[in-house]
Amino acid sequence: MNALLQVEHLVKEFAVSGQGLRRQTLRAVDDVSFSVSPGETVAVVGESGSGKSTSARLAVRLLDATSGTVSFAGEDITGLSGRRLNRFRGGVQVVFQDPFSSLNPKHTVHDIVTAPLRYQGRAPRRGSRSLVGDLLERVGLDPAAMDRYPSQFSGGQAQRIGIARALAVDPQILVCDEAVSALDVSVQAQVLKLLADLQLERGLGFLFIAHDLAVVRQIADTVLVMQQGRVVERGTRDEVFDRPRHDYTKTLLDAVPRINPEWEARRRAGRSASAARQDGPAHPTERTSR
Repeated sequence: MNALLQVEHLVKEFAVSGQGLRRQTLRAVDDVSFSVSPGETVAVVGESGSGKSTSARLAVRLLDATSGTVSFAGEDITGLSGRRLNRFRGGVQVVFQDPFSSLNPKHTVHDIVTAPLRYQGRAPRRGSRSLVGDLLERVGLDPAAMDRYPSQFSGGQAQRIGIARALAVDPQILVCDEAVSALDVSVQAQVLKLLADLQLERGLGFLFIAHDLAVVRQIADTVLVMQQGRVVERGTRDEVFDRPRHDYTKTLLDAVPRINPEWEARRRAGRSASAARQDGPAHPTERTSR
């Protein structure tokens, strides 16, 4: 499947203070490339400071790259501005980590959800209240909630409002920047199920930024592991979790809490034995005849 969002060789440097009059730079993202196709979930994982969130912000042009390119639907959007940049942002929307800091506390839910439409100068074909009501219903909220304020909702409900806002412009890619990390485990599961259902219904591509590997294992198709601004490993979910190659990836996986480590060890051993059988000779008699 053709990639919809294509990121190639992104570099981001920040100026930092040096001694005296000297200025130094910090390379937060160093030669990062990835792509997201319709219906695909690409997860970027790593510790805090690894560059994963900065990479996501570069991909949606919330930050400008020092070098490298970002393309959407075959168009280089790295240098776009004005209306052309707005059009790109209609295709790629972001769900942020903390809903209460990303939702204006002085605005009603109706105003919050319709904000992307107003920003892009797009009036809904039918009444805005009807559109907002449908979106709230789709994310599991009562349409009557559109006249309330963010402070009147729980964290999970507020995150659903953020998802409804992102869906208002009918995007093709959702960037989830630690979108469930601030939620309780039970609420995480509800929001993850909602995202999975939306992906099936709309064919959405997801760029999922996370540090929780247990969450990533549930949802990812492709996993990128970042360390100190660089991608040190990439592969399918099963490749990265079951057959990690880089020592840093192994360290991250070893740090994941497990309810029953012995069962996990047996499961891995079973997978390894199965893989060995599949990689064996196609005709066993050939080996004995030599």
